Amino acid sequence: MKHLIITIIGKDRPGLVELLSDTIFQNNGNWLSSSLSKLAGQFAGILQVEVAPEDMPQLSAALTKIDELQIHIVEEAKKTAPLPELHQLTVTGNDRPGIVKEVTTLLSQLNININKLKTETQSAPNWGYPIFIATFQLETPANIDLDIIQDELEKLADDLTVDIEDYVPA
Repeated sequence: MKHLIITIIGKDRPGLVELLSDTIFQNNGNWLSSSLSKLAGQFAGILQVEVAPEDMPQLSAALTKIDELQIHIVEEAKKTAPLPELHQLTVTGNDRPGIVKEVTTLLSQLNININKLKTETQSAPNWGYPIFIATFQLETPANIDLDIIQDELEKLADDLTVDIEDYVPA
């Protein structure tokens, strides 16, 4: 079996997920995992699909024919490296331009991979300015000290609160 990674984006409308799932099913694919979201009127997502090698061309063709969706399909790379350690990082601070850039630059310099990133701003009426919250799922090298990561991130700004813990799947 082949594993495909499929990214999609397009204008949101009712029935898109059903259309995707039906197209995958009708072309002998098996929907394994996904992350789908609506943001600013757009529907975007990433899916992992399993399909027999002989069914891959027809599945790819059927998916790319879906109107109003931009679809990109790649075959999943073979895993050969040992499994990394997973951690959840939460960074909270006053909202300002550059927080994501500063944090991701530091993580990259420490050879830390970002598996997932969710960001949001929340109003803080008692403070008078919005609060920015970023939650990362990280793959860290086995030999890295989490205290070093936390210390380096906290040096980025006085108002940043940093929390790192072992990742526990929901």
